[in-house]
Amino acid sequence: MDISNAKYDFSKEEKYVINWFNENGFDGKIIKQYVSKTVFEITKDGISDKFELPQGIVFKNIKAYMKQFMKNWEMYCELCKLRKNDEI
Repeated sequence: MDISNAKYDFSKEEKYVINWFNENGFDGKIIKQYVSKTVFEITKDGISDKFELPQGIVFKNIKAYMKQFMKNWEMYCELCKLRKNDEI
């Protein structure tokens, strides 16, 4: 994960998310760090998307937040595959 565009020190939540992406096989970078959110561009298995981490998520809830993100990611990947099959 390329963090060279970081503007501020990372919150515990941002550190958790960066580590989570690395551990779960995602590649990417921080696009922009705002006061209200951090925007990432992520890629895995040839599929890319943006991920926005809003500020204000309580650290104790970040694990559940990322679990829900993974469900959404899997659905997004399935949709991308279906769209690709329709183009053939």
